Amino acid sequence: MSAVIGWFAEQPLLVLMIIMALGFFVGRIRIGSFSLGVAAVLFVGLIISAIFTNYGHPIQQLHIVWVMGLTLFVYTIGLASGSAFFRALRTKGLGLNLLIIVLVLSSAGFTIGMVALFKMEPIISAGMYTGALTNTPALAAVSNALPSLADSAAVKAAGSVDAAQSLPTVGYALSYPLGVLASIAAFALFQKVFHINHQEEAVRAGVAAVPIFTRNILVTRDDATRIADLNSRIGHHIIVSRMLTPDAYEIDPHLLDEKGYPEEVSIDAGKMRIASVRDVIEKGMIVCVTGTQDALDAATEFLGEDSHVDLAYYDVTSGLRRIFVSNPNVVGVKLGKLGLQRKHGILITRIRRGDIDMVATDDSRLELGDRVRVVTSKENLTQAARILGDSYKSLSEIDVLTFAVGITLGLLVGKIPVPIPGGGVLELGSAGGPLIVGLILGALGRTGPIVWRIPYSSNLTIRQFGITLFLAGIGANAGGDFLKAVTNPASLTVIAVGGVITFLLTSLTLVIVYKGFKLPYGTAMGVAAGLFTQPATLGYANDQTNNDLPNTGYSTVYPMSMIVKIVVAQVLIILMVKMGLGA
Repeated sequence: MSAVIGWFAEQPLLVLMIIMALGFFVGRIRIGSFSLGVAAVLFVGLIISAIFTNYGHPIQQLHIVWVMGLTLFVYTIGLASGSAFFRALRTKGLGLNLLIIVLVLSSAGFTIGMVALFKMEPIISAGMYTGALTNTPALAAVSNALPSLADSAAVKAAGSVDAAQSLPTVGYALSYPLGVLASIAAFALFQKVFHINHQEEAVRAGVAAVPIFTRNILVTRDDATRIADLNSRIGHHIIVSRMLTPDAYEIDPHLLDEKGYPEEVSIDAGKMRIASVRDVIEKGMIVCVTGTQDALDAATEFLGEDSHVDLAYYDVTSGLRRIFVSNPNVVGVKLGKLGLQRKHGILITRIRRGDIDMVATDDSRLELGDRVRVVTSKENLTQAARILGDSYKSLSEIDVLTFAVGITLGLLVGKIPVPIPGGGVLELGSAGGPLIVGLILGALGRTGPIVWRIPYSSNLTIRQFGITLFLAGIGANAGGDFLKAVTNPASLTVIAVGGVITFLLTSLTLVIVYKGFKLPYGTAMGVAAGLFTQPATLGYANDQTNNDLPNTGYSTVYPMSMIVKIVVAQVLIILMVKMGLGA
């Protein structure tokens, strides 16, 4: 058996793929309504790595793998969540970030109390704290703070500064796996307690796939209404695509079927036209409008009544077509500024992004991979396809140049040293830097001719591959340390206290954000995952919700959480050592 494991240990890439495959298999196993999802990859990695280490063949050479996976994951989240992040900051984002500061400080105070109560070794306990909060940069910050404590009893008891610097890793390895599991357990528990329906939450938050319909309305309102003013008048957003004036049709009121539909309609199709925001809706017109059910009901009540004349059926001059957006020149620019209808007679009525349909507005910005429904003259459909791109093949590719430039900028930002009180240095690292740059570039969309965003499907693919690489790589790296630590009976206290810290902190976050801030539970899970700066719990939250609410919460608090935990972890180790805790 040892020889077989030894052979596999020499094939780290093969082992990595096995961990990923088994992890996804385990993650799909459901116990009731609970499943680990992508987070199972981490635990499979820990188990396989521990087995290999037990046979004397630790898995090597995977550090760069999980760093690369983490970088890809956070950067693509930033690109996708940039606009939502800055919108959130203008609403409840500031309050959420203040909450994060309070919770991190409170957890540090709780840790000091537990260390004093159970007489735990302070340096290992500081590592336990960073593991409970699942934050590797904070662990590095604790180790970096130890040389300044060389004359303390705790460091001297370890034998040397070098020996002392290995102790935080022990505490981290013990509490990190349970930290992930405790957060997921809290997510599942409060999801049951609060009777969460993620689909209903997504609908209320406006991120669900709400059906879009088309309706023909006979205008009976006496006063004329400008199309440009219609949405503000009805309090909903609709788009008027076709108009037929009263002199262009004739219905015989004596030839109606049992449902009231006209059996004979005389229409001068040449007078039907594509609507423009400059047009005025007048009594007697028939208009074709697109929107949600509620929006169409409001428009019908305001304008008149349902018309049984289907304008699309009788329209012989204009065409309707779904077109893929693959031309980067139209991406990231407001539709109103593009002026497609004004310049080319092309009206976009719907935008489909992923699985979500949206009614187009002048403020809508197209993204690569969007599918739009256009109404234009039949002879103009080819030009519409040319302007928007309509190349499915090009959507299967990404602009590697801009993608690599964005990640490079993120990694450089992550390496910027920021001095902090006490002589330490703060770095956002390969997670914080790419996330912040991704958020900024995602919000910008484009800079001149450079389009920063990538097609929606490509973003999801890279994001999932990145999180899987990260979880498999870090699990394979940490399994050996975890095995050594967990076989020590004294480690049970560290594991238990770390698990309690994680569970309580996660629970407080969920309750306060969901009940106090009145935000969706999906967002609350994202905030909790952001508090722990933990991609595994974010992956679990995304699996549960199947929408972008967790990503919004995660990206809103992640930068602040990263900074605060790094600073607090260093202050914590200094306080515990100088207070003589554990002695």
